[in-house]
Amino acid sequence: MTGTRAIYSQLVRELFERLPHAGDLGPGAGTAVHGEAMALDRGAWVRFDARIEDGRVVDCSFRAWGCPHTLAAAALIASRLHGEGIGNEAAFDALRLARELGAPAEKLGRLLVVEDALSGMLARAHALQ
Repeated sequence: MTGTRAIYSQLVRELFERLPHAGDLGPGAGTAVHGEAMALDRGAWVRFDARIEDGRVVDCSFRAWGCPHTLAAAALIASRLHGEGIGNEAAFDALRLARELGAPAEKLGRLLVVEDALSGMLARAHALQ
């Protein structure tokens, strides 16, 4: 575990251990939208699902395949989207995620996949407005 502690920040380890909002979107009110992106050559696939009501995210979940940084980033975004307006996607860009998670530069490509999945989901939500 000592080697892992050096590679992953405390936030990544906490999110990876719990993976809040991982799984399928449960039933509920609002319109369901999704966004998905992958770069299999980078070892990353992410899908976000959300329920949108009155321009706000009322529920959000994700499914992902990738390294702990990828999964932690998806969990962080899904957790923070609850209650947010759909116009707040700038707060979740890959560079900002990399800094917050303490991800090394070589993980940026994977975090761009997370950003792309989110952008796809929010684009579908915007189209409903």
